[in-house]
Amino acid sequence: MENTKDLNLLRMKQLIIRYITSIAILGTTALFAPNFNFESFPTLLLAAFTMVVLDYLVATVTGIHDNPTGRGIVGFVAATVIIYMTQFIVSGYYISILSSIIAALIYGVIDYFIPNED
Repeated sequence: MENTKDLNLLRMKQLIIRYITSIAILGTTALFAPNFNFESFPTLLLAAFTMVVLDYLVATVTGIHDNPTGRGIVGFVAATVIIYMTQFIVSGYYISILSSIIAALIYGVIDYFIPNED
C-alpha cells in the first residue's frame, strides 16, 4: 500500500515537472523558432497542459517512456507529433513542423534528466 502511494507521488511530481518544462520549452521555442507563436500567456499554459496530457496518454498506452529506446528516437517522434498536434486542440497556438522538431529536440534533452524510475 505504501509503495503505491510513493509511486503515485512520483508520477504526480513527474507530471508537474513535465508541465513546467513544457511551459519553458514552448515559451523559449516561440522566441527562436520560425512560424511558432501563441496569442497569449494563458494560451501557452493551456498548450503546455495539453502537451502533458497527450504525452501521458501516449506513454500510458504505448509504454514509450519505459525503456531507453522509447526515451530516444521513438520518444522524439512522439514528442514532435504531440507538439504539432496541440495546435489543432488549442485555439491561438500555431506551430510549423520545423518548429515542432526544434521543440521536441529541446524537450527530449530536458526529459532525459527527469527521473522516471518506478
